[in-house]
Amino acid sequence: MGFSEELKVNIRKKAHHTCCLCKSLGVEIHHIIPEKDGGPNTEDNAAPLCPSCHETYGGNPDKRKLLREVRDFWYEICEKRFAGDSDRLREISELLKVTASRDDVNQGIDGLMKMLRDVKAKLETSETQKEVPSQLGGMIGITQFGGVSAGRHCNKCGTTIGLMIGDQGKCPSCGTPW
Repeated sequence: MGFSEELKVNIRKKAHHTCCLCKSLGVEIHHIIPEKDGGPNTEDNAAPLCPSCHETYGGNPDKRKLLREVRDFWYEICEKRFAGDSDRLREISELLKVTASRDDVNQGIDGLMKMLRDVKAKLETSETQKEVPSQLGGMIGITQFGGVSAGRHCNKCGTTIGLMIGDQGKCPSCGTPW
């Protein structure tokens, strides 16, 4: 039958999703005394182990006492980690909900690249430079492999900045207007 999903979730949280032996992320919930040997599906008989430690220590009856001791010690450490700020884990969890994923970042980069290509194309086909702000002229280029480069160079201090959003129209090193 195995451990209930609720018990597995509780044990993972209690161990901060790390192995009680090697501290690796991504744990399995291991029976200290296997079910086949009469081990119950209880929290006292469960240990959070990574797949490697599970394989190494899981089937060894001589390591059962060690697993319990290490597990309990790890639980104490995890409990003390945020003892002074009990809302910290909840805060981190909320922040993770609004953190950009790798796909979000890639979509943003793709959108920005398209926008820069469009601006560059407009610059190249524009009959009048008034259609596009003049400061963009020297900033955007197409690389030999089809990428887009964007950057600024300060004539006063020599600083070269790659794509920078929110530069306030000034060099970040010396403050000279672009």
